[in-house]
Amino acid sequence: MGEKRRFSCAALETCRTTWLPILLTLLLGAILRLAALDAVPPGLTHDEANNVVDAASVLGGARPFYFPVAQGKEPLYVYSAALVMALVGPTPFALRLTTALWGVVLIAATYAWARRAFGRSTALWTAAGLAVSFWGVSTSRVGLRAIALPVLLTAAVAVSRLTDARRPRRWEVVGAGLLLGLGLYTYLAARVTPLLLLLFGPYLLLVDRARWRQRWRGWLVILVVAALAALPLLLYLQAHPSAAIRVGQLDQPLRDLWGGNPRPLLDNVLAGLGALSWRGDGFIPYNIPGRPILDPPMSLLFAAGLLIALWRWREPAYGFALLWLVVGFFPALVTGVDAIHLRAIAAQPVTYLFPAIAIHQLLATAKSHARTLCWLLLLALFAWTTVHTARDYFFRWPNDRDVRVHYHVDLIAVGEAAAGWADDLPTAISARYPGEYHDPRLLQAELGGAAASLRWFDGQHGLLLPPAAARLVLPANVPLDAALWAAVEPAATLLETVPLRPDDLTPFLAVYRWSPPATRARLQASMAAAEQPPQLPVDVGGVLAFHGYRLEGWSGEPGSSFAVLTLWEVAAPLPAEREAVLFSQLLNDANQVVAQQDRLDVPSWDWREGDALLQIHHLTLPANLPPGRYALIAGAYTTPDRVAAVLAGHEPDPATPRLLLTVQGNPAGDHLLLEFLVIDSSP
Repeated sequence: MGEKRRFSCAALETCRTTWLPILLTLLLGAILRLAALDAVPPGLTHDEANNVVDAASVLGGARPFYFPVAQGKEPLYVYSAALVMALVGPTPFALRLTTALWGVVLIAATYAWARRAFGRSTALWTAAGLAVSFWGVSTSRVGLRAIALPVLLTAAVAVSRLTDARRPRRWEVVGAGLLLGLGLYTYLAARVTPLLLLLFGPYLLLVDRARWRQRWRGWLVILVVAALAALPLLLYLQAHPSAAIRVGQLDQPLRDLWGGNPRPLLDNVLAGLGALSWRGDGFIPYNIPGRPILDPPMSLLFAAGLLIALWRWREPAYGFALLWLVVGFFPALVTGVDAIHLRAIAAQPVTYLFPAIAIHQLLATAKSHARTLCWLLLLALFAWTTVHTARDYFFRWPNDRDVRVHYHVDLIAVGEAAAGWADDLPTAISARYPGEYHDPRLLQAELGGAAASLRWFDGQHGLLLPPAAARLVLPANVPLDAALWAAVEPAATLLETVPLRPDDLTPFLAVYRWSPPATRARLQASMAAAEQPPQLPVDVGGVLAFHGYRLEGWSGEPGSSFAVLTLWEVAAPLPAEREAVLFSQLLNDANQVVAQQDRLDVPSWDWREGDALLQIHHLTLPANLPPGRYALIAGAYTTPDRVAAVLAGHEPDPATPRLLLTVQGNPAGDHLLLEFLVIDSSP
């Protein structure tokens, strides 16, 4: 009986000292990652919306190997979100819940790795630092794929046992390689993580040849298995180079260095190093601009732990941690401090190791009477950090106007209003980014299939005219051009005004019941007074019909600006792999362009047969334009839709052909001659 009681007491003591602290740490980390997940961040970003739609498509049966939307996305996170959606539904909340779960797992993986490499005390302080940090919380609550990278990398390092005294078993070596390879399916920055293993081999050969002789086979197996696991992705990207174009947008400093100019890279490195403790990420969607990764007390502990690690660099665990820190921050040091919260996320677990090293050393060397005081001070520090993080993240950051802009609270308000509309009127929304994978995706993510009745245009430069009565939504920050509003106002009746915050960029939304046919008749009547090309309408490529134009603000003075309003009707939608652009040009006698604008603000991805659209092009005459007669022309051309082409399994066609004109069945070239304009040199 006595032995059983002693065993029970020992088990309780083990639970209290070993498991209870990490369980409490995980609980605190989970609370910070799950609390108010449906309200903070306050809306939805374009990238999150695309992830919601992509994950919902997987839930619906799609199985793409790579997601080309938004410069390309690795698939693992999206598939994990689809699994969560299978349980809670295809909603933005499910996406953020996915991220939060990855974030909690990251705390556990960080503890497991650090415990094996540095012991239980250091591991607990490392996990606690990550759990309550602003960086850890912010990246664990936004629906982006980056969070999966440090989880798989940390798990790979923990399983590999490369820095442990005990040799890893075969399954651990293979598992580490598999996890490292799968990490490349998470986020762009994962492509540098194999460097960590590649650099560790020569390091170990340098500092501990006896261990190198014992471990080199396992080290090599990890790299080979990782390469095999990543090979399908690498082959896919090689076959579809346009699937992932982000690298070419971010590697300019390296290209400058290769060309003999190290200054851009040096500036990025200095700014990136400063982001740890002085001036941090300025990109407000993920951070309070300028807030460093580590607050002052944690920065001091980080510096102390870094010095200890440098002093002990010959010990494999410390050497590996130093290499991890450098490799993890490398993508951010190359691309710059903005968005460092995401681009350096591979270094997130090891960043909080260095303060933990200093804390462990402090507690280990403190005399018994001072150790209690140290414990109290450290607990107070972590409590202060927790409160500081909660205050900044849940109360200060989400109420910033620019955060609300980036998370598109105005469009989320449109979605909430649309959910309450009982009629089946189509809804035309004026939006700053009406492209298929931008603002429309936000409401597709919010409303699902109900978003199909929403139509999109940018009212500052164009107007969509559906063929029948419609609802018109005009956010305060995307108003109609004055010429458009003059045509719309007589045919529109205000239904409601949806208020947002007075200091928002969009303080309100105006919702109208509208008659597009009446607006179209008014526009055509105003154009009838202008000299029109003969035999209207003109067929344009079988997809558009040209119905007229008029000029606004024409003075004929060099240096002045004027607007060209062109009216079109959709005869048929474009193929999914092409996007249309409208152009207006002013040509001299030699057919040289002296003024032009190419844009389409009623995007062709949303065209439906019977729609009409009005486009406004603003042209500016050169100040030194000589007098004479100039031809004003208009037309349309198409450009490749990269995303549609990649999803169809091939590279996009780079051609941008103009659509050919037909008048009464006869070919009429590739542009419309609207009229000749005269520039007069007289005062």
